[in-house]
Amino acid sequence: MTRRRGLHGSSSAAVVPPLENDDLLAQILARLPALPSSLLRASLVCKRWHGLVSSDPRFLREFRAHHRSAPLLGFFPRYLTRGRLEFHSMLDPPDQIPSSRFTVQAAMGSRLLRSHHGRILILNQSQKHFLVWDPVTAEQQQIAFPTAFGVYNRIEVIDGAVVCSSTEQGHVHGACHSDPFKLVLVAEDKQKHYACVYSSETGAWGNLFSMMRLPRIMMASATSPSAIFRNSICVLLVGEMFAILEFDWVRQNLALIDIPLDRGEASASVSGQCQFLIAPAGSGALSFILLEVSTVRVWKRVSNGDGTARWMLSNTIELSKLLSLGPTVSMVPLMLLGLDEGGNVMIKSTESEIVFLVNLESLKFKQLPQKLPYIFCHPFSSFYTPGMYLGAGGNDEVQTFHGA
Repeated sequence: MTRRRGLHGSSSAAVVPPLENDDLLAQILARLPALPSSLLRASLVCKRWHGLVSSDPRFLREFRAHHRSAPLLGFFPRYLTRGRLEFHSMLDPPDQIPSSRFTVQAAMGSRLLRSHHGRILILNQSQKHFLVWDPVTAEQQQIAFPTAFGVYNRIEVIDGAVVCSSTEQGHVHGACHSDPFKLVLVAEDKQKHYACVYSSETGAWGNLFSMMRLPRIMMASATSPSAIFRNSICVLLVGEMFAILEFDWVRQNLALIDIPLDRGEASASVSGQCQFLIAPAGSGALSFILLEVSTVRVWKRVSNGDGTARWMLSNTIELSKLLSLGPTVSMVPLMLLGLDEGGNVMIKSTESEIVFLVNLESLKFKQLPQKLPYIFCHPFSSFYTPGMYLGAGGNDEVQTFHGA
């Protein structure tokens, strides 16, 4: 017999204490922090709470909808060590996740391309396959390169992403473990850029798209993270000229976008060890971010109303002042790590290894509790409650959170 009922019952019914009303209890528990230990602790209160937070799909949907985006749990390094990819938690106990819980073994020579929507995409160029890995459930799927690659010579994958394919109304990414996905890749050879999409629903690659490569654009930037923008993946290309390679997998369009810096300014920026970041803006526009030491400049790409677009400088931010880093630290270069799933820019102090999440529109920020030793890494965001999934960690998942 369920106690989940509307708040407006019959006038003759007995008054139900607040915590005995499952609807009201669900609303209260949905406001718990989206941290690994929150729902685990709630589930240990009693059997009724355990049933609600662990197995009621309606509650889990409400919990995710309330928080809107999955929390940042930590980071993975870009490169594997002896074929092993290990996790670095950015949370304090009891929410700190042991690195052994989120660890995977992959073929030698593999590297991590991206973490997105709770899945990890690992590339092995020499063996011509991808590994799609869900750290929470420990599920793995190996996907071979498109057969169309065999027609061309020396195609190199330069970037890619796994994106959730769910079309469910109100779906919140970050707990997409059973949902279908698309694997989007961007590649190149000496003459062309390529793009292609794999569907987990059909188990097949779609059409291979291509465009001629400009000779003065050399390669994808090794230090500037790519971005997922609406239904596009955007990659910064550098060389004598700079451009953004955009692949829109819905419109099936592969195109080049200019950057807001002219050739001389872009070259000077690179020689001065500046960093670039492509990011979606809150208004749905595309942003271009330039970080020089501790100063950030932000451009937005706005429509001219005639089908064309142009860049406009929207803000200049002194991060040393915003983050109260002090005069000494302000002379030490900061590092752009990329974006979290909520669209916040992740900035690391190279001196202290402290990471900040900064919203460049509201200028709100927070400091993560743990330091980060990696230079190049990928953030991992997901809704995760220990004990709800039987993965590589087995039953000792709950024991690692003994503080709950």
